[in-house]
Parts: sequence; structure tokens; C-alpha cells
Amino acid sequence: MLLLSSTIAIMALFGIYAFLIKESYPALRDVGAELFLSDQWYPVWEPPEFGMRALIISSLIVTIFGTSLVIPVSYFIAIYLHGYASSREKGFIRRIFEYLSGMPSVVIAFVFLAFVSPLFVKFGIYSPQNLLLALMGLFFLTIPLAVTLILESLDSVPIQLEEASAALGAKEFTTYTKITSRAALPGILNAIVLTANRIVGETIVVLLLGGGAAMVPRSPFDPMKTLTAAIASEMPETPRGSTHYHALFAAGLILIIFSTIFELISMQILRRHKK
Repeated sequence: MLLLSSTIAIMALFGIYAFLIKESYPALRDVGAELFLSDQWYPVWEPPEFGMRALIISSLIVTIFGTSLVIPVSYFIAIYLHGYASSREKGFIRRIFEYLSGMPSVVIAFVFLAFVSPLFVKFGIYSPQNLLLALMGLFFLTIPLAVTLILESLDSVPIQLEEASAALGAKEFTTYTKITSRAALPGILNAIVLTANRIVGETIVVLLLGGGAAMVPRSPFDPMKTLTAAIASEMPETPRGSTHYHALFAAGLILIIFSTIFELISMQILRRHKK
């Protein structure tokens, strides 16, 4: 049964890759290098343009900046809960984060769209939906996941390591950041990878809050459009078998390649850490 279930899971994974490659190939063949080198994403124009470089760059910007904002804040929250909070306070805050982690992303996006987006207009910002608003929504969406994962990693470290560090005269903060965190590094790296994968694959938040403009944002207040937003907004109305249809599958292939790269980087770092 274990062999059968493992085989099915592996076959499903490779099947997804094969299906995406198969459906993406017509767009790669017909559009060529323009698919990755052009910023002109106008699939319904005549003639249509299928340059998704701006979509790719926007996805990378959102992922890099979103992860860079979430992980440090989540790490220090987890450090506080692990070493400084009382058991009652820790349990209460942890339940809040677990509750927030189950909140639908569309609810978070709607709240920011209704209450935060109009504030940009009051400050004279030309686009009320922009990169900054999308990053804010992603921050509140992913911080419960990151805090929970990092906290579990810190709590799994044997207490003897912290007691030995304290016996040698290290302060609590030094112990938690240099001893406990080093021992929990595999779990922390896993939290970083899962958070990045969560952000790069998020759809509703960036679709509603990003502004929907296929352009490379030059400032936090510029609108943008990610690969996931393009797939979600355009696939339902795209004729099956058209170049536009296959180009959206190419966008999906790029997303899964990003996810695989994140995993490979994490595995490489873990191997070096074990050595």
C-alpha cells in the first residue's frame, strides 16, 4: 500500500508537469522568445501580443518583497512566543494565528479593498490598487502560516541546548537567536520556502489588490499583474485551443518551475547545514 500510494503521488506530480508542458508547447512554438522578452501582454488585441515578461517580473517582485517582509516579523514573533511569553499568553496568541490562517484570502482582499484602498486616493496616489496594497494583503494572509511553522521549529529544539547556553553565560536573546535558531534552521528554511510558495501561488489577493495592469511596477504605488492574476482573470473567457489559452498554460508552467526552484534551493541549503 505504501509503494502504491507513493507511486501514484509521484506519477501525479510528473503528470502535472507533462500536461503543462504539452499545453504550453503551442504557445512556445507560435510566439517564441517574445513570450519571455516582451512586456506587451495584449492577448485580445488584433494582432494579439503575448509578452509576459512584466507578469513574470511582477510575480518575482511580489514573492521576494512579500517573503522579505513576512519572515523577519514572523521570526521575532515566534522568538517572543517561544522564550518570553507565558504559557497562557502563548496559547492565546497561537490560537489567534491559527484562526487567522484559516481565514479565506478573498475576505482579507475584500477588507483591504473596501477600507485601505480608498486611503490611497486621499493621498493623491493615482492607482488605489497597487503593489503596496497587494503586499499588505499578502502580509496578513501569510504571517499566520510563517509564525506557526517557525514557532513549531523553535519549540522542537531540545531544552538542554538552551540550558547549556545559559550555563555558559549567554543571555536569553542570544541563546534564542544563535543557539535555538541554528538548531531549528531546517524548520525555519522550510517556513521560508512554504511562505514563498504560498505568495507566488496566491491569486485572489493580487487579483483584487494589484491593479491588474500588465506592467513592471517602478514604485510601490504602481499597479501590477502577476501570472496567477492573469490566469484567474483570463482563462474562463479564453477560447479553448487558442494561442491565448496555451500562453496561460505557459504561465502556469513558469509558476511551477518557480516553486521547484525554491524547493531545490532549500534542499541545497539544508545539505550544507548538515555538513
